Amino acid sequence: MAYEISLSKKTDKTGRAELLIRMRLGKIAQRAKTGLRVFTKHVREESYISIKGRSSTRLVITVPRSKTPEAYHTEEVKKQLDELISFIDLRVNESDQNKIGDGWLAKAVQSFFSKKQPTSQSKTAKAKKEPSIFEYFDRFLENRPQTPGTHRQYMVFYRIFQRFEMYKQVLDPKFRITFANIDVELLNELDYYMKHEFTLLKEFPKIIKAVPESRMPGERGQNTVNGYFKKLRAFVMWAIDQELMTKSPFRKFKISKDVYGTPFYISLEERHQIEQADLSHRPALAVQRDIFVFHCCVGCRVSDLKRMTRDNFINGEIHYIARKTQTGHPVTLKIPLNETALNIIERYADPNRKSLLPFISDQKYNEAIKEIFTIAGVTRNVVVRNSLTGEEEIRPINEVASSHMARRAFTGNIYSIIKDQALVSELTGHSPNSTAFARYREIDQKMKREMVDIIK
Repeated sequence: MAYEISLSKKTDKTGRAELLIRMRLGKIAQRAKTGLRVFTKHVREESYISIKGRSSTRLVITVPRSKTPEAYHTEEVKKQLDELISFIDLRVNESDQNKIGDGWLAKAVQSFFSKKQPTSQSKTAKAKKEPSIFEYFDRFLENRPQTPGTHRQYMVFYRIFQRFEMYKQVLDPKFRITFANIDVELLNELDYYMKHEFTLLKEFPKIIKAVPESRMPGERGQNTVNGYFKKLRAFVMWAIDQELMTKSPFRKFKISKDVYGTPFYISLEERHQIEQADLSHRPALAVQRDIFVFHCCVGCRVSDLKRMTRDNFINGEIHYIARKTQTGHPVTLKIPLNETALNIIERYADPNRKSLLPFISDQKYNEAIKEIFTIAGVTRNVVVRNSLTGEEEIRPINEVASSHMARRAFTGNIYSIIKDQALVSELTGHSPNSTAFARYREIDQKMKREMVDIIK
């Protein structure tokens, strides 16, 4: 008995063609469609010598070493084809060869796949009982205390996860993400998808139309991908607690370590340079400059700054609970205001406005900061890490300035004088032993000289 595998001449839009199987058994020669589709680029013809000594060719499916969804799909197709041939072998041995009539091979193929799939009735019943993975994700988010900002980040990943499932369905229309198939292999595929989504969506535009974003997803760096995997890991741990999963694939799939560049911030001299810049010809920009300077004097996160009202101003101090800590161990931070910050509060006092200062959107605020730096002449070069390539680059500070620069300036300038992380953390809200604290300050040359002077 011999089998010959061939490829249909018709190729679908994903570059796949259906595998056909031909069976030869004595005088019996039958051909049937397998329903299995393989990427034509993963198939080649190979010459060989048959048992009878004849030169011939056969189809060979080659699984790429790369960990891409296409490679995993081809590997699965090859596995199913081997199982199908073994199944047909078994059926032939169990059958009377004289009774193998026309259409026998096609029925055997159909029988193989029907045994692997539940009946339509049982699938319908299961669908009614079992919520989708995304319905479970909704329950997870509903029961998870989180700030609005964190919730938005989870929802970004939620939509990526949906689009990933749709991308997998291009290769296999029956595919659904379930707790049973969230394994290391799927995580590797998801890793590839998240890093290449910006190109894959151009190839399959219907996916982004079905699950849209406010703007087209761009290229993602490793730190960003790590953040999304941490959100999926939290979901998996919740599922294990709910007894929906028995073990975590993250035991074997390790999330890469976040990598950050050397911290940089503006000096007090540069902050004064920004304060004194003549923006009389740009009154709207002058307002945002004053907000940025105030921001440098209080050192909070921009989300906390924008929530502040006159009620947060108490006896010459700003009192607030950092939103990032509200769902954990909330601590009220009390920031004494210097003369610069007090003057700005008085300058923009308005009983008809709810917010402490006249804020604009985050995006426009960041754009204004870059322009303010440029006009003020704060343009020195700094070393930054390219989040996509991981390589260090030299960039003018005005091109990379953002609202978070104010928090770094507050932390870095105070730390360079006080040199006590525990004390500075009382003002910034970091935990005393926070490893993240290092991202908000740098050990400058002056501090290095002071340390060396200790051992004179």
